[in-house]
Amino acid sequence: MYILLISTYELGHQPFNLALLASHLLQAGHQVQCLDLAVQGFEAEKVRRAEFIGISAPMHTALRLGFLTARRVRQINPAAHINFYGLYAGLNASYLLDTVADSAVGGEYEQALVTLVNAITQGDSGVIAGVERPAASGGTHFPRQKFIVPTRHLLPPLSQYARLAINGEQRLAGYVEASRGCAHKCRHCPITPVYDGRLRILQQDTVLADIEQLVRMGAQHITFGDPDFLNGVKHSLRIVREMRACWSDLTFDFTAKIEHILEYQQLMPEFSRLGCVFILSAVESLNDGILVILDKGHSRADVEKALEITRSAGIPLRPSLMPFTPWATRQDIIELIDFVEKHGLIAHIAPVQFSIRLLLPPGSPLLALPKTQPHLQDFDEEKFTFLWKHPDPAMDRLQKAVATCVETAANAGENIYETFAKIRELGYRASGRRPIPQIDYPSSARMLPPRLTEDWFC
Repeated sequence: MYILLISTYELGHQPFNLALLASHLLQAGHQVQCLDLAVQGFEAEKVRRAEFIGISAPMHTALRLGFLTARRVRQINPAAHINFYGLYAGLNASYLLDTVADSAVGGEYEQALVTLVNAITQGDSGVIAGVERPAASGGTHFPRQKFIVPTRHLLPPLSQYARLAINGEQRLAGYVEASRGCAHKCRHCPITPVYDGRLRILQQDTVLADIEQLVRMGAQHITFGDPDFLNGVKHSLRIVREMRACWSDLTFDFTAKIEHILEYQQLMPEFSRLGCVFILSAVESLNDGILVILDKGHSRADVEKALEITRSAGIPLRPSLMPFTPWATRQDIIELIDFVEKHGLIAHIAPVQFSIRLLLPPGSPLLALPKTQPHLQDFDEEKFTFLWKHPDPAMDRLQKAVATCVETAANAGENIYETFAKIRELGYRASGRRPIPQIDYPSSARMLPPRLTEDWFC
């Protein structure tokens, strides 16, 4: 069968979900091509030829763009089987199946999709319709499996994606995963309703072979895209130790919970020696009450301690944020802004983070929480999220103003310190306080901490 796998948005890196699924389908004897619409134009001829079209939906923005792509695909090739797969495909399977999709699979989807494609090839209409074996065409799957090395030659080159900016230079970066799912159950996280605290490990030899092919492609830096690289800390350590032994100049970054940074603080100096140049951590809020609602597992004091630990080890910490929730106040925004400036974090946080608003996808544990109920509105099918309204209208206005500010600044290539000064002014004005003078900022990129060249617009 001729298969086309499509990605629409992958945070500036090669679409790992395309490359990995392509390997499994190729091994099953199918023809596979990939199309990354984030860096490539829409190719109607490939769509016309395809019998099966898989659209990757690992995140919210990817799902929304993928849904629009599916409508276009359906017009061009009405006979093709359209599938959505990935985290947000599982969460939104019912709506996708009712509208543009023939199947939708979440969780560990590789084996399910190989089974489905094989069945379609053999003309098994029961599987296609989801009647005889509905699990093959919809739902969430969690088999343990032997992963195959991703097929990256089907993807655009690394030069078309985000790079590591460090010491005034830019280096080609590759993206791998050593695990999927998460052992934790943060209430706002889309992983929780799908994986429910489960974790799946990608075998060490597979991960290292993938890194090897990325190095051959020119990668000088590796991003470990695991939801939390320290969930399976022994597994992760073995991989980066072996990676350092094989490629001594290769640097890397990873994502970890604040509580894991505290729990494994003795390992931070080793991660630094092995080449870690920054750690991303979902701080989200500094309001301890909100952190309890989200079940984040850390406090404001823990964030301060994590900053001390990582700085002592020589690893910059890059917090991700979610400032706008139904429970946040204008004072929370001011305290966040002041905290960032006080702790020297301005250049460590992408400005878009100051505009992030809580998303409530289907299945979110927050939907059933009594503290959420007063703020909930209807489910927006086009946006794939439950809407909510802040009890303070000024907070909703502030979020929109900050979002507009950071988007305009990004389009203009504005210095991160200038953008932060504007965000701070918006926050202070919303609180009825007089804005303080604009801060000074470094004029040289060499003074900025290591970072990837594409910010997170989720």
